[in-house]
Amino acid sequence: MLIRLLGPVEVERSGQTWPVRPPQVALALAALAWEVGRVVPVDTLLARVWGEQVPPGARRTLYTIITRIRRDVLADEGAVVRRLGGYLLDVDESAVDVPRFRDLADQAMAVPDPAPPLGAALALWRGDPLTGLPGEWAERARHRLRDERRELLLRWARVVTGRDAAAAVAALAPLAEEYPLDELVAAALIEALHAWGRTAEALAHFARVRRTLAAELGVGPSAELRRVHRKLLRPADTTESARPVPAQLPVALRHFVGRSAELDRLAAIGDQPAAAAVCAISGPPGVGKSSLALRWAHLHRDRFPDGQLYADLSTIDPADGAVVLPRFLGALGVAEAQVPSGVEAQIGLYRSMLDCRRVLVVLDDARSATQVRPLLATAPGCLTLVTGRSELSGLAVTAGAHLVGLDVLPGDDAYDLLVAWLGEARPAAEPEATANIIRRCGRLPLALAIVAAQLARRADQPLAEAAADLERAGADLEPFAHSDPAIDLRHVFGRSYRDLPVPAARLFRRLGQHPGPHLPLSAAASLAALPVARTRELAAHLDRVNLVEIRAPGRLRLHDLLRVYASEQARAADTRAARRSATRRLLDYYLHSACAANAMCYPHRDHLPLDPPARGTVVERFAGPTEALWWYADAAVALPALLAEATAAGFDGHAWRLAWAFAEFLQRRGLWEEILRTQAVALAAAGRLGDRLAEARCHNSIARAHARLGRDGEAVEHFERSVELHRDLGEPVLRAHVHLGLTVALSRTRPDEALSHTLHALELFRQAGDVGGEARALNNSGWLRAQLGEYDDALADCRRAQRLLADLGYTQGEGHAWDSVAHVLHLKGDYAQAMACFERAAELLRDCDDPHAAAETLVRLGETHVAAGDVAAALDAWKQAAEFFDTVGDAQAAKVRDRIVSFHRP
Repeated sequence: MLIRLLGPVEVERSGQTWPVRPPQVALALAALAWEVGRVVPVDTLLARVWGEQVPPGARRTLYTIITRIRRDVLADEGAVVRRLGGYLLDVDESAVDVPRFRDLADQAMAVPDPAPPLGAALALWRGDPLTGLPGEWAERARHRLRDERRELLLRWARVVTGRDAAAAVAALAPLAEEYPLDELVAAALIEALHAWGRTAEALAHFARVRRTLAAELGVGPSAELRRVHRKLLRPADTTESARPVPAQLPVALRHFVGRSAELDRLAAIGDQPAAAAVCAISGPPGVGKSSLALRWAHLHRDRFPDGQLYADLSTIDPADGAVVLPRFLGALGVAEAQVPSGVEAQIGLYRSMLDCRRVLVVLDDARSATQVRPLLATAPGCLTLVTGRSELSGLAVTAGAHLVGLDVLPGDDAYDLLVAWLGEARPAAEPEATANIIRRCGRLPLALAIVAAQLARRADQPLAEAAADLERAGADLEPFAHSDPAIDLRHVFGRSYRDLPVPAARLFRRLGQHPGPHLPLSAAASLAALPVARTRELAAHLDRVNLVEIRAPGRLRLHDLLRVYASEQARAADTRAARRSATRRLLDYYLHSACAANAMCYPHRDHLPLDPPARGTVVERFAGPTEALWWYADAAVALPALLAEATAAGFDGHAWRLAWAFAEFLQRRGLWEEILRTQAVALAAAGRLGDRLAEARCHNSIARAHARLGRDGEAVEHFERSVELHRDLGEPVLRAHVHLGLTVALSRTRPDEALSHTLHALELFRQAGDVGGEARALNNSGWLRAQLGEYDDALADCRRAQRLLADLGYTQGEGHAWDSVAHVLHLKGDYAQAMACFERAAELLRDCDDPHAAAETLVRLGETHVAAGDVAAALDAWKQAAEFFDTVGDAQAAKVRDRIVSFHRP
């Protein structure tokens, strides 16, 4: 039995062909056959048969259709199985013409003569795919299959032009009419006409295509078309004798997705017939360098009619690539007895044999530029493709090589790779699990392929189960192990690691102890207990071999899976004491650097007493607040993982202090949920230490976050616990701060009680001689008095607070005081003065990097403009507020924009 989709939907059985009718049955069969051997969810089937507007009762109709397919179409030669919320067509893939077509196309890449499998693939076509079937899915499938056929027919025509040019012309002529702007089709037809002896027609077709390109697109012929045209104008070479044509390319990957930009760039480099070209592809291990090179080589090997040479250099001495020369010379027709004994003579003969030929040379997994140089094809028209784990930039200098760097796949391409292995249905049915698999694989093609191959063998395994297995593996590469070393992730990574000098290998292992992929150079230096300059040298070496990426000066990036591998190597090679010391230095780096940034950015905040950092720690020194804030923003991403690392290693003192050191930065960005998460870890660490003062600090931070989130009950609970701890510890100033914080939660429902706490805090600050605290309490008192209608006393308190804070040079506090003054003036109806004070407050809060508070002030400024009747000014203030909320990722931005929209409605 053969289910045909490449034309009308039909079933061929015992030499007879039967059409599948009506269209709904044909669509359902096509949808199942498209995913043969894979589950198609019911919702997907409904959409493919009826489109987006699925009518009522369609599910019952679908069941009837499935019954008809089982009974009338498959009979006893296959089955449609209900499984995992969908249906699976249980027949061999070869029983459907589309996968058979694709399998033959893949086979053609792996045999010396690709013409037979290509011809067999094309013979499967019986007309336009899914002829006459309606709907968006059918149309998308048709477009995809037409493109695949065009590409395959081009490959076939290029292969057979030299042996049966008339057949090539017969196939290409209608294709050229269908795609008049496709220059590859035009070039293939011109070459076929010329080979058939119809050079005049070939020249006429070139002229016609050139006119069409100019008229339709305003461009001239491509390099490939120009090359073919020049070939027509040259007299035939009658001196060429029969020579061997090597075809050494290994089989290309069946499942290859993406990399279109890189393939296009390689094609452009190959479009240079007048010169020899060298292209070096580099990137981290497992990123798909060899796959890209072989994919391009197979797609374009017809451009190199004199053959393709291939060598795997991974096991060859990095300084002695010339050992490959005798094998290459033999493939080019040189008898073993005629191969010179000296390397220089072999190189000379090799280059002479390539002269006047168009040969593709693929040098895979090169270990150094020195290894590659003797093997470069230097004759015009030849191309050398080199892949290597190191950057091979030396080839750009000495051989003019084009350098192509590969990174992990973009998210969409990573998804498409899973689809190529598993079909569309399974990833579509479990999008969250699919995303988790892609994340855990780090979008690394080799890792994705290993996991996808396992899932393809287990068609019944839910993707969620596989994703959970990967998550449980954590810092372990066991899920990516394989019996074949060529695709075992540890082995692939190990080839790069084993070539490292000892100091670079040690740094690489230390980097595996960092809990996140990005880290500053000073953090790396601290991990390794090395000076920054030496660390920079070693990191540059790791960057050259693509184990680490230097993203910007002083910034390193390590792929998640490489970080896991580095951690495994550290556990294998380094003592537990050495690893623990490195973790201590890393935590000291972040703690002392964060406290330095805290002092630079928030000078009026309390400062923590710290023990000296461990020997070998490199602490950041900031030139100013801007530099410190950049560091904060970058380091905050790693904070949760750092706290987890500190807790796991037993460094509880570092855990709570790190949370404290980042609290003000997170607060000014309105990241209240992040504060709750980090302070919860800190509170647990402080509890284990029995440090009651640290516990009090953590309760205070947690309470403030709850209060800002409107969770007053939780806020009061934590504030009261903090007050209790501070009272027992005899810390009046810290207790005063907690009383002040408590008012945030109480002010919304019990302003009189909140005022009592504020006045108590004011008295404690005055007793301690803390002028800054006194000013903050006065400002708070003014705000609360305004809520109680005591406007004159409120204004006096707020103005007194503003003057004290200005004298202290405390910009943020003064900004908040101006905001309070403006608020009271607004309540008194003095809108003009209120606007001026709000603007001054927003300016100060912007200057001191408190975007969240600045946004809140601008919201209130807008309300004052509305009260004064100036809606345009209000909208402008709210737009600025929304932009500030956006910078800190606060959802209030959407609420502000909704307010703006409401004022635009009639």
